[in-house]
Amino acid sequence: MNAPNDGYAVQISIEGDIGSCPREKFASRFPFPIDHPAPSTMSDTEKSPDTALTATPPRVPDEGATSGSGSPEIYSRSHLLRKIDYQLLPILTLLYLMSFLDRTSIGNAKIAGMDTELGLAPGEYNIALSLMFVSYVSFEIPSNIILKRLKPSIWLPSICLGWGIVTMCTGFVQSFPSLVVVRLLLGFLEAGLFPGVVFLLTVWYPRHAVVFRFTLFFSAATLSGAFGGLLARGLITLDGTGDLSGWRWIFIIEGLITIAVALSAYILVPDSPLTSRFLSRSEATSLQSLLDADSHHERQEFNWTDVRKAFKEWKVYTAAIICIGVALPTFSFALFLPSIITGLGFAATDAQLMTVPPYVAAFIFTVGTGYFSDRHKSRGVPLFIFTLIGMVGYILLLSTPADLQGVKYFATFLVAVGVFVASGLNIPWLGNNLRGQMFRATGSAVQVAVGQLGGIAGAYIYRQPNAPRYFLGHGLALGFLGMAAVVTVVQWYLLKRANLRLDKEKAEGKEDDGFRYTL
Repeated sequence: MNAPNDGYAVQISIEGDIGSCPREKFASRFPFPIDHPAPSTMSDTEKSPDTALTATPPRVPDEGATSGSGSPEIYSRSHLLRKIDYQLLPILTLLYLMSFLDRTSIGNAKIAGMDTELGLAPGEYNIALSLMFVSYVSFEIPSNIILKRLKPSIWLPSICLGWGIVTMCTGFVQSFPSLVVVRLLLGFLEAGLFPGVVFLLTVWYPRHAVVFRFTLFFSAATLSGAFGGLLARGLITLDGTGDLSGWRWIFIIEGLITIAVALSAYILVPDSPLTSRFLSRSEATSLQSLLDADSHHERQEFNWTDVRKAFKEWKVYTAAIICIGVALPTFSFALFLPSIITGLGFAATDAQLMTVPPYVAAFIFTVGTGYFSDRHKSRGVPLFIFTLIGMVGYILLLSTPADLQGVKYFATFLVAVGVFVASGLNIPWLGNNLRGQMFRATGSAVQVAVGQLGGIAGAYIYRQPNAPRYFLGHGLALGFLGMAAVVTVVQWYLLKRANLRLDKEKAEGKEDDGFRYTL
């Protein structure tokens, strides 16, 4: 799961200034309480996701030891990042997979008969979908502030456990009001995961190693679409078991799986390098040196000044507008893809399975583009390209005659690839360009919270009276992607101009710490 490296290494002297520092000196620099540090990730020094800082051949030492000649310990940058990848990414990806699966499985439940059995009136299904995003938006920013006060290893598994229980309870709802209650609770509990993980990745990885890892994590959304369709197809065969309908078993089984994942997360989610159990003391020190070189001494303590500052930062709002533009088609696509495919003329049972291939394509392109983006330190250009790809998909869905089912089905591949890759690039792009941990944590939460408003609107754009062509839904999704493409160009231009200004100031002899905005 690693990006490539050039075979360089990070060299740390265990008996030097860093290696001999007491643990308390490091712990005092980080915001997590009870000695849970959170290193920063702000630098423009990397050549690629795993490029090194010094050209020393990599070697992995024993814990706390120096070489036989007393020379400094040497750690490959790729070795350090690989250890983090193996520990951190699987559990975070699994948490997000369950989050997205539990959120969107209602789409599979609908075509399996949920709306009919609950007696939902026209529009009530859309209301239940949108209210989940209302509670989701309202708790994202407070959740990230709580995360800064508590340990990630406690907060993230706890909210996962909560939404797993709520998902399981969804399988026992009997009316529209009870469906609304569980969807509201689901939104409150899921709200903290995405912005929390976005921030946690910046704690563990250098700035230009983040996007590749973020896309690996975010690809869980595409995997949940593929896995969800297969799982739903199997679970609806339990129809009648225990006197429960097949759609109820979708929620019950998925909720139980989520609970099991949450319990394992209490053990597997780490807080920070210097308190981790999977890194040796010398490895943690080596990683901390790498992150310190990357941080340019950014602020790491909790402070309300940076919280307020985030609400005034223009980059937060341009990124949030892009997020809205991408979120509306992303969430509406995830929620209504089974209905869209059914509208092409396929049976409901076949539609469950036909949702899988578009998500598989999205997964491949999301991970591949993340690798490219980190290697070339480019965010805006690939983001713009993939918003255009998504727009082409919606244009085909709008303009292709109904009898050309194959073309319309191919268009769903373009939409899936376009919207999921664009989402995977936009979120960490903002984090790359905010300096200060609390500033970045709050800014990222604001970006995602505002972006989730697109999810609220997306819950209403595919209405049953518009089936099977769904001109309104496809048209609005196309327009929002167009807005995202335009603002992407504007943000790229403004950041480029800011970098030129910094270069000019450096040429004039003004103080320069080497930081440049990521384009």
